Amino acid sequence: MLESDRPRTARAMAQVMATRELSRHMRRITLGGPEVAAFLQLDGVDAPAAWVKVFLPSGEGRAYTISGIDHQACTLDLDFVLHGTDAASCPASAWASHANVGEYVGIAGPRDGGFVLPTDARWLMLAGDATALPAIQAIARQLPAGLQVKVYAEVAGEADQQPIESLAQLRVAWLLGQETAGVALRQSLMYRPLPTGPGYVWIAGESGAVRALRTHYLQERGLERHRVSAKGYWKAGEANHRDS
Repeated sequence: MLESDRPRTARAMAQVMATRELSRHMRRITLGGPEVAAFLQLDGVDAPAAWVKVFLPSGEGRAYTISGIDHQACTLDLDFVLHGTDAASCPASAWASHANVGEYVGIAGPRDGGFVLPTDARWLMLAGDATALPAIQAIARQLPAGLQVKVYAEVAGEADQQPIESLAQLRVAWLLGQETAGVALRQSLMYRPLPTGPGYVWIAGESGAVRALRTHYLQERGLERHRVSAKGYWKAGEANHRDS
């Protein structure tokens, strides 16, 4: 098959190979199997913040960032925020809370995560809530050495903090989430000065908070559109929301 003939997206049946508790509210599910091995050959699967649609045993689909890939083992990792065990209101969280080795789910993708670092960027800001943490970690691992990076991560508490590894010069600010999602993130970032020189802002998380911050950086701060990427991963009060 010619490189240009390869499909940009695909579907695969994936088997749960392992599970691991990452923090109080985050569980990693490692998926593998013959179809996953083929899936990992697709263009874009290694791109920073790339994501897949996960089709649960119930048939419902949810979008999740690929948090890690092991090409030698032919597996990929998906990190699930555990925010409830009610299958009706939180189907993905409920499944991930009790997923066992040997179970199967479907995946489709990969899809682009919207991270495009300008070649002239001297600094980078990564910001998001707990749902964006896997993407932030995946992006950080692929950053070049020497880049000035500041991370703002909103989590429920200290027990939800996780390591963020990078060759870049990384500083992390953990923000304690409030009753309304995204409030801590907005309050922390709205009036915080940005570094001098050309840079890049990548934000993901609750749609309302992300939209407000995107507008702030484009209209009030005057950043160029190619220097701001904002992705609404979920929306308070709405099931299965994700910005296109």
